[in-house]
Amino acid sequence: MTEDYIDLPQLRAARGTVRLPGSKSISNRVLLLAALADSDTEVRGLLQSDDTARMLDALRALGVRIEPLPDNALRVSGVAGIFPVRQADLFLGNAGTVFRPLTAVLALAVGDAGEYRLAGVPRMHERPIGDLVDGLRQLGAEISYLDRQGFPPLAIRTPRMPRMPRMPR
Repeated sequence: MTEDYIDLPQLRAARGTVRLPGSKSISNRVLLLAALADSDTEVRGLLQSDDTARMLDALRALGVRIEPLPDNALRVSGVAGIFPVRQADLFLGNAGTVFRPLTAVLALAVGDAGEYRLAGVPRMHERPIGDLVDGLRQLGAEISYLDRQGFPPLAIRTPRMPRMPRMPR
C-alpha cells in the first residue's frame, strides 16, 4: 500500500482567516500572540469567559492597545515583543490559561528593565507553578514567590534586554 501526498513548497508569508472552536485556552493564546506581533491583528470569535476578560485586562495594563470592532471583534495592536508598561501588578483571578503563558512571556521579555507582580484569587494560589518557574529560571528568568514556594503569587523582574536585530524580509 502506498501513501498519496502532496509536497507543498515553503511559504514566505501566510495570510487568511482561521476559524477555531470557542475555547478559553485558544482565545487567550491568540490574544497573547496578537499582542506580541509587530502589527495589528483583527480577532473574531473569542470565547466570552472570565479567563478571556482577565487576559484582555492584563494586556491593556501592559500597554497593549485593544479596540472593539463591530460583530464582537477586536483589533489588537501588537507591541513587537516589547510591552510599553514595565511595572505592573496584574490580578488574574482564577485564570490558569492566563497565569502560566503570561508568566513565561513576562519572564523572558525584552526591552527596558521591568517588574511585574502576578496574583489571583485564593484558589489560584493553591495551583502549583513550580515546574514552569524552575524551567524559566534555567533560562535566566528572575522569578520569586511572594508567599508559598512553588505557588502564586509571583514577582518577576526583567533585566534590560535589547531586542535582537530584525532580519530583512
